[in-house]
Amino acid sequence: MTNKTIVKFGFVVLSLLLSGCVPPNIIDEVSLMHNIGFDREKKLLKGIVVYPDYQQGNASSLISAVATNPSSLREELGYKSQHKVEMGQLRVIIFGNKLSTHGLAQILDTICKDPQVGFVRIVISNDSPSTILKKTLNERPLYLMNLIDQSMKNEGIPESNIHTTYDQYFGSGIDMSFPLIKVDSSKKVKVDGVGIFKEDKLKYKISTKDALLLKLMTDRNKVGVYNLKISKNGRSSYIGVKSLYGKHKINIINENKGEKVKIKLVLNVELGGLPEWLSVENKNDFKIIKNELEKSISSDAETLLKNFQANTVDPIGLGRIHKISHTKWSENDFYKNIYPKMTFDVSTNIIIRHAGVGK
Repeated sequence: MTNKTIVKFGFVVLSLLLSGCVPPNIIDEVSLMHNIGFDREKKLLKGIVVYPDYQQGNASSLISAVATNPSSLREELGYKSQHKVEMGQLRVIIFGNKLSTHGLAQILDTICKDPQVGFVRIVISNDSPSTILKKTLNERPLYLMNLIDQSMKNEGIPESNIHTTYDQYFGSGIDMSFPLIKVDSSKKVKVDGVGIFKEDKLKYKISTKDALLLKLMTDRNKVGVYNLKISKNGRSSYIGVKSLYGKHKINIINENKGEKVKIKLVLNVELGGLPEWLSVENKNDFKIIKNELEKSISSDAETLLKNFQANTVDPIGLGRIHKISHTKWSENDFYKNIYPKMTFDVSTNIIIRHAGVGK
């Protein structure tokens, strides 16, 4: 027997031995969950799962169950599935409004520590998770994940996934935030803002407009559209301003009356839908657009920060920034005694890169 033959024979034997050691999970015999929803139903935990049924082509199936805790719920879902339920392909987790306001601690503790759960998008729903998931049954399996990814990449929704959730939930000096989704008037699922938590409970909701402002003050990706009302010589119009890229810087400084949060935004933008009576080639018009945009974004951002403060939520992570320069920092002391007295100053520098004229 030649050396090559011995090597080939060895590989065959090794492959047979390894195949006997690994439990076979044939795709047609496993229920691979792509989307799962959780809500509260009569003091019980309700789970709703969507997974592709490969025996029925690309069709998806939905099963639901209730239980007292996440472990029992997974078992109950397994009883209703014709195959073993696996979480390795889980892509989206939806928390219903009832559960979100009651508290997510029980679920988050389980999800964040489950080694089977990989990169997952987490959202909260104004509608019941069942309503949302039923709308996805006739769509491709990754439709919901792609919808959420698109809103974060291009539509001004702040980044949120299992890793940011783990950091915000178990860390200190910052509060969790998740995208909000709902079924709109045309019966389509859409992203509709952001929900912000205090500890594990939903405390405050913001619109898509405010979500963009939050993104501009926190994320590296600053793509999104801001609508600006602009006036000149008795005429007014809304123009679309697309933020392309930029940067932000946050400092907390001591003043005589307390501590001030100073945020600097530098945004490179594209103007769209300019009315015929405005032209960026006209120096006066260019100055009007630039000044009005800078003033409007700064004012709206300061208002949003005050709303966060009034509702005792901190999705910006001001507590973390304050903690860096205070060795005896206490989360309880910061949010009880320091955060409520902070003042805010946002300055915006707009760089116009492109401009278009509307019809």
